[in-house]
Amino acid sequence: MSILIVPVGTIEGEIVKAITEALAVFGKKVKVGHGLPEPEYAYDQQRKQFAAYPIIDQMQHHKEYHFHERVLGVVDGDLFVSGLNFVFGMASRRVAVVSLTRLRQEYYDLPPDPASLSLRVKTEAVHEMGHTYGLGHCINPRCVMFLSNTLADTDAKSAVFCAACQAYLNRHRRTSH
Repeated sequence: MSILIVPVGTIEGEIVKAITEALAVFGKKVKVGHGLPEPEYAYDQQRKQFAAYPIIDQMQHHKEYHFHERVLGVVDGDLFVSGLNFVFGMASRRVAVVSLTRLRQEYYDLPPDPASLSLRVKTEAVHEMGHTYGLGHCINPRCVMFLSNTLADTDAKSAVFCAACQAYLNRHRRTSH
């Protein structure tokens, strides 16, 4: 089984490549699927943001994506869920989505920094996929599964699992076959 990356709207090839490399940590084949158009159906005009769950729902019901163990959507739009101002990403049982918007330096009126963006995207992609494999938030601030409420949280943690989260994943891998 494989993990499928789905560009939602226009996503730079370097970003997709970085995510593909990062998701190798799960020991699954990583593929890039046919993208989806800009998620206008999920746009909230008042908030000027995209609702995360309708995007996840769209991917869950897309027939082409059913042949993959997990699906990760990548969108270059600001995401939110009810009750939160924004999210870097969101996950359901087998489908997740990550947003590039607040991971970009430009969002904070700073000059572009492709290296930082790449590392942040890798970190958030692994984090959201970790949720689809049953991992919750970790208390270790260096673990990729630590909750990111701010960009500083994302920058402070690594793009890899701590020993406890890795052990959980290893057990899950053995029992899910």
